[in-house]
Amino acid sequence: MTFQPIIVGTGLAAWSLLKTTLATQKAAFGANYQTQSDTQYFRNTYPRLDTPEDIVSDRRILRVVLGAYGLSEDIDNRHFIKTVLTEGVTDRSALANKLSDRRYRSLARDFDFSIFPPPHKSSAGLLDKTITAFLAQSFETAIGETSSDMRLALGFKRALSNVAQTAGSNSTAWFQVLATPPLREVIQTALGLPSAFAKLDIDAQHDRIMDKAKRVFGTDLVSDLADEDRSDDIIRRFLVTQQAASTVQYSSMQTALLLLSAIPSRNPR
Repeated sequence: MTFQPIIVGTGLAAWSLLKTTLATQKAAFGANYQTQSDTQYFRNTYPRLDTPEDIVSDRRILRVVLGAYGLSEDIDNRHFIKTVLTEGVTDRSALANKLSDRRYRSLARDFDFSIFPPPHKSSAGLLDKTITAFLAQSFETAIGETSSDMRLALGFKRALSNVAQTAGSNSTAWFQVLATPPLREVIQTALGLPSAFAKLDIDAQHDRIMDKAKRVFGTDLVSDLADEDRSDDIIRRFLVTQQAASTVQYSSMQTALLLLSAIPSRNPR
């Protein structure tokens, strides 16, 4: 059985329908043969993951591990992922610590082969946590094949809540938001910050996005933004902005086509 996501329409209308059918669609995804096969295989193989090579050399294992951290696009970057896992996070010069995308640090922290034994060998609950995250992220990826906006909206609450719970301070939480591409895209769009915003120095981005959040949402505390009502507001603003941008783009294309059709054709003599 192949999972076929149901997304009808765009923007808030599509989001409303998706939320209504979310439980049913997640159940259908979980019952998918490929999903069940991958998770069971990972559960059985997990105790034997002793080296980075054990992970990157087995595509099914790598699919689950990368999927759990939202890094499925790196499935073919085996050497890169092996380096991330080998160097871990204990050394400040480790590759994962140099990358702006904090998802790599989360991966390298949980599967840190720079120390012995690696932490996943003794981390209670990491196996189930990885599988749960893989299922959530994979479902969002499947939804994203139909609508990237719905994928971003779906993952937003989970990811923002995780940052709010794990960051040591509000300032750190904002740096983590900026370093997590899906989170950054939703909040930056919801706040109406232009694409040129990303070209600013990271400290300037940090200060400006906090200031804009306080003016627009009434708070710059990530823990407040992660609550149900405010996160819903952020998602609505994101989807409305995206839909408006799509409408403008479509209208511009229609205008261009009308202008082109109005140009008289020249008959060759």
